[in-house]
Amino acid sequence: MAFDPFSAVFDIANTVIKRVWPNPEDQAKAQMELAKLQQEGDFKELDAQIQVLMGQIETNKIEAEHGGLFKGGWRPAVGWVCAAAMAYTFILNPLIVSAVQITAHFTGAKLFPLEFLPDLGWQDLSPVLIGMLGLGGLRTFEKRQSRLQKRHEN
Repeated sequence: MAFDPFSAVFDIANTVIKRVWPNPEDQAKAQMELAKLQQEGDFKELDAQIQVLMGQIETNKIEAEHGGLFKGGWRPAVGWVCAAAMAYTFILNPLIVSAVQITAHFTGAKLFPLEFLPDLGWQDLSPVLIGMLGLGGLRTFEKRQSRLQKRHEN
């Protein structure tokens, strides 16, 4: 049994066809018409999905044309936040901890608990940054491939 309403309706219609037309030839004709209707519906649904995707592509193009300080939009902001968290987690935090420990060692000062240094949640942010880098790399690859194709066509 299908889970989406359209397929469920067509399954029920198939059952009705089998009961209404006992002749196999008539059943085949009716099922063929039903299949055509289902296919037309699938194409309409696919076309609607394509239109939504095309709208998103247009939005992305407009967003990418913005020439602000960080190239505008929310995507670069997410990238900058991830980059800042990465810089803090892997560069600044170890330097701060080392500097405090070295200073405390040579001055004999009492160390404050280093666990109180802020944790920016790098484990949560790393998949976001890696995903963005992967998509950016894929886009660069696609651009390069399209340029190569244009060169070979000319």
